[in-house]
Parts: sequence; structure tokens; C-alpha cells
Amino acid sequence: MTLPAVPAIVVSLPARTLAEARSQIAEAEAHGADLAEVRFDRFAAPERDLASTLFPSPLPLVATLRSTTEGGEGPDDPRERHRLLAELARLPFRWIDVELERDLADSLLSPSSSSGRILSLHRSTTVRRAEWSSLVREPSPPGSVRKVVVRAGIGELLRELLPELPPPGESSTVALTTGPSGPLFRAWSRRLGFPMVFASLPERRDAPLSRAAVEPSQIPVDRLRPFLSADEGGPLFGLAGHPVSHSYSPELHSRWMRRSGKVGLYVALDFASDEEFVESLSPLSERGFRGLNVTHPFKVMALESASEVAPGAAACGVANCLTLRSDGSVEAENTDLAAVLRRLDELRRSRRWDGREVAVVGTGGAARATLAAARTLGATSWVYGRDSERTASLAGEFGARTDPADPPSPAGLVVHATTVGREGAGPLDVPIGRLIGPGTFVLDWVYDAVNPTVREQAEKRGGVYEDGTRLLVYQAAASFGVWWGEEPPETEVRRTLEEVGCAA
Repeated sequence: MTLPAVPAIVVSLPARTLAEARSQIAEAEAHGADLAEVRFDRFAAPERDLASTLFPSPLPLVATLRSTTEGGEGPDDPRERHRLLAELARLPFRWIDVELERDLADSLLSPSSSSGRILSLHRSTTVRRAEWSSLVREPSPPGSVRKVVVRAGIGELLRELLPELPPPGESSTVALTTGPSGPLFRAWSRRLGFPMVFASLPERRDAPLSRAAVEPSQIPVDRLRPFLSADEGGPLFGLAGHPVSHSYSPELHSRWMRRSGKVGLYVALDFASDEEFVESLSPLSERGFRGLNVTHPFKVMALESASEVAPGAAACGVANCLTLRSDGSVEAENTDLAAVLRRLDELRRSRRWDGREVAVVGTGGAARATLAAARTLGATSWVYGRDSERTASLAGEFGARTDPADPPSPAGLVVHATTVGREGAGPLDVPIGRLIGPGTFVLDWVYDAVNPTVREQAEKRGGVYEDGTRLLVYQAAASFGVWWGEEPPETEVRRTLEEVGCAA
């Protein structure tokens, strides 16, 4: 299949001052952007009045004045918008963004000799299929591009929106979504024949909040450029869960693909339900997805949806890694097991754990992987959960013990395997503190916790705490190996651990 032309990559700048904009334009150019979008609705009036100082610019520029009604910070009043946009139109911007529902009657719709018009429409809600079809199929005047943005879930995009897009080459419309499905049209922008796609600056974990992407659905330009520019395209991968915004997985897989010279793209996909997750597997596979990491709460459904089950997934009874093949088959594996096995073996060899007993707090997928690892290593395990029946069932499945069957107090190793610590997860209802004493090693599956309950419990009782970043890196490396045939080199894994702040 011959792919359409590479869409122009437009980086939307989060800048609020001209100085920030100039710096960000240079950064966008260095990472492969074709244009930079300056969001003047984010600028105070004194800064906006000096817009001419952006020229000459190392990149062609898009001038946007997004109204509050369409998700920005600019004016809604047509007269005020006309005055501001007319001033910007006198400058050598490559494109001026004009809102169809506010600026349609303006003379601004007649492109000047130096700039084209992006005729944009942003809806913060979903639209009916017939309305969407009309919006994306309406022709654009000469010298202009239509941009239609609506909110949509993943299932809605796949069922309702995607089938209504005109074939590549028949339209100059850019169709985008916000919300859970946001990354999909951006990832598929070349295959769908869009003339442009809007991206963010490269992601930096240490960056101030003022640098955060203008639209969370945007994909960083340094990830999008090599993927869209590849002659044969490349495979797509993703993280499936709810929520997923906290995840480092896109960053890790993107880093390793880049450093190993592999072309692919990894995005985060937030599914609303088990049904949406399962029903999306086939259409995602048909559209180029070759792998999904699966996190809470879909690990059980991931296993049940597979046509083949690898040993790790069989041992855990859940899956966190799906391989989607072009023939429609789905293989389930559990790379959480590989990760926790590796870490427990390291702790045992370094004598930070004697290898005899482990107390596991939780009854979900991470707990299953930990119990399976303990069984493989020949360690006695205890399991603690909020639901006594579920806890007893899990203990029976893995040959573990439950309270009050002679619980270790304190335990040499405690593994916290609930979602407590993540945003919106709620309190920890299991009395983990009584399992911890001086020297207890507390291994937490949660990383970057917004609620430090587990860390505080460990430190209060003299335990040694480790968050889940190392487990995440090990799990990601194992998943990378499943999909690409080989894991990142050990030197690269160690380098990654150092960069994310993991001690030896």
C-alpha cells in the first residue's frame, strides 16, 4: 500500500509570552515540526501587541485566537475577534485560524497573498454521526483547510466517526478528537490523508506546568515525526486502561524505539468499559496496532479476549500484554510476572530479602503476578485484601496463606499491589502497617504516587520503601521484547533506570 503524503506537523505552543514562544519555536524546529501554532488567546494584550517581533521565524507560523466557547481563553465577541485577527492577518503568518461559528461573516475568510485560512470548529461534546459526516465532507474554499474537532470515546470514534471520513485525497479536512480517543486520528493522520496534524512539544517530566501540552491528546513531535515520515509506515502500540494519563509507558517505549532505530508509535488509550475494550481490539488491529499493554481494570478481560495464552499469562490468570496479529489472532502474556520475578531475584541476591516469605497486599492483577513469582521462587506468601472471599479464593489459587493463618509480623518483604496512591484510588483499607517493622523491604507497584500512604507507613515503622518505577521499567522492557523480538540491551535498561532516578 502506498501511503499518502506526510501531513504537515504543527506544534501547538503552550507559550504565554513572546520570549517563551521564540524559544519553543526553535525547539519545535529542532525536533522536526513543519509549523508552529502561536496561541494568542493565551497572551496578555501587551504581548499580543508585539506579535511582529516573532518575525523572521525559523518556522512558518499559525496564528490562533481560540475562543472560550471552543476551549480557549480568547474572546467570543465577533467584533473583538475581528479586530484582533485583522491585526494578526497583517503579519506574515502562514495560516490564520478562523472559527467557523464566530468569524464566518468576516472578510478574514478571504485569504491574503501571504497566508491561508484554517476554518476551525471545536465542539466540547460528542456529535451525531450524520452531523459529523456533514462537517468532515463539506468542501473548503481555495487556500483554506477545514479543521473539525469533537470529543469522542474510543468506541465511538471506531464505530461512528472513522467510517464517515472521506477517502484520502478527496478532502482537505483535518479531523481530530479530544478525550479518550484523542491520540488515534493523530496517529493515523497520514493513513487518513490529512493535510496537517497538531502535535505537542517533546515531553519532559521535569518541565514546569506552564509547558504542559495545549491539548492532552496531542502526541509529542519527536515521536510523531519519525513515525509519520517512515516510507512503509510502522507498527502502533498502546497502553489500555482507565485511567492512563499517569503512565510512563509511552515515554519508555518511545525512548527504546528511538535508541534502537525502530520505527513505531506508542500511545495511551483510555477505555470506558470492558465492552469497549474488547470490541476495539479487532478494529485497532486492522488499523495497524500490533501490541497493547493492559493495566487496571482490564487485565482479566485481556486474558479472556485472547486466542492464544502464553505461559506467563497462564501462570497469573490475567494478562497485561497483548500481541495483535494481522490475521486477527491475539496472544496474551503477562510481563508483570517477568518484572517482579526479576526484582525479587535481585533483592534476594543482594540479601535485602532472605527469599523465604512475602506478604502481598491486594487481590488484582499485580497481586497475581507477585504471588505467581513467589511460587516460582519457592517463597511462602501471605495475601491480604479488602474482600475476604476474594482474598481466600486468590490464596487458594496460588497456595498462599491468609490472615489469621499465622501472619508474618513483621514481614521481611511486603509488596503493595493495589492502586492506592494513584489519583482517585481512595484510601488503603488493608492494615499494611502491622506487616512492617525495622528493615522490612516494602515494594510498591505504584509509582509517582499522589497519595504517599504506603511510603509513610513504611518509613514510620523503619522499613525500606521502593516505588514501582523499577517494576515499570522491567515490565516495559519485557513487553518490548515480546513485540520486537528482543528486549532493550541491558546497558540501555540500566541507563533508563538511572535517568528515572532508580537507585541500584
